[in-house]
Amino acid sequence: MARPAWLLALCLTVLALVRVARADDPGESAAKRHYERGQKLFNLQKFHEALEEFQQAYDAKPIPDFLFNIGQCHRNLGDYDAAIFSFKNFLKLDPEAPNREQVEHLIEELEQNQAEGQSRRLGLLQRPSSGPESSRPIYKKWWFWTGLAVVSAGAGAVGVYAVTRRDGAPATDFGNIVFGK
Repeated sequence: MARPAWLLALCLTVLALVRVARADDPGESAAKRHYERGQKLFNLQKFHEALEEFQQAYDAKPIPDFLFNIGQCHRNLGDYDAAIFSFKNFLKLDPEAPNREQVEHLIEELEQNQAEGQSRRLGLLQRPSSGPESSRPIYKKWWFWTGLAVVSAGAGAVGVYAVTRRDGAPATDFGNIVFGK
């Protein structure tokens, strides 16, 4: 009977050592440390620094959830290509992700933003109007009527000056014609 007790003690010791070795996995502890730093930086909107931490966490332990975090950093930095790439890889590595619908919606939104950005760069989209003023016809704009009033006042002043001149009609080589006698 001494033999099974000795064998049982040996098995328990080996199991304890295996369990301790697993808890001290250097990759897992480094990934956790980088993830926690990245999360703090992300919450402070320091997306470049958070991205670096999440990438180091993924390098230490390639957990698909880190790709989601990396994608969020890229999205917030405006790098739509990299964000879409990260989100698609996340879904490929974790097809049963509980936030799959949210990630698919993010991908669609980013692809739409990306297409609009390319169209805007190529000049294919109309520039947004500066408000209701730009869609109104010219005769309903204030500056049209102000300009018309200034021109009319100037023409009226010239007309009044010409009619009220005291030296009479200008002399010509054809002589003066007098009407109404």
